[in-house]
Amino acid sequence: MHNNGGCVQRVSGPTGGILYSVCTSPSGLIAVGGTDRAVTIYDPRRWSALSRWVGCSKYEITGLSFSSVDQSFIYVQGVDYEITCGRWRESERAFSFRGDSNWLGFSKVCEHRCGCWVVRVWKYLRC
Repeated sequence: MHNNGGCVQRVSGPTGGILYSVCTSPSGLIAVGGTDRAVTIYDPRRWSALSRWVGCSKYEITGLSFSSVDQSFIYVQGVDYEITCGRWRESERAFSFRGDSNWLGFSKVCEHRCGCWVVRVWKYLRC
């Protein structure tokens, strides 16, 4: 077996673009997003793109998280402090909300089958 320095597979972003965020689903799917403002979902068994949700964010994507209740949904954070939730396969937005201050990132704290969820945001505080 060839040792490639621990690299299993390279995922390239858009030409001249940068990938800012990557996440995995419990089933093993990989989502990436960055300067092209699109989320690409990869199947690591074949290393091919399953879906590409173009225009899911108005600005660069800095955070991603699959829904733990329904993996057909993904949460997308842009640099404009907006979090969008939608169906990645259909490229369909379910809902979104925008924060009122500078966020550095987000993480899902809790998600319930009733549709309610709690998200934690990280802020930059100037000392």
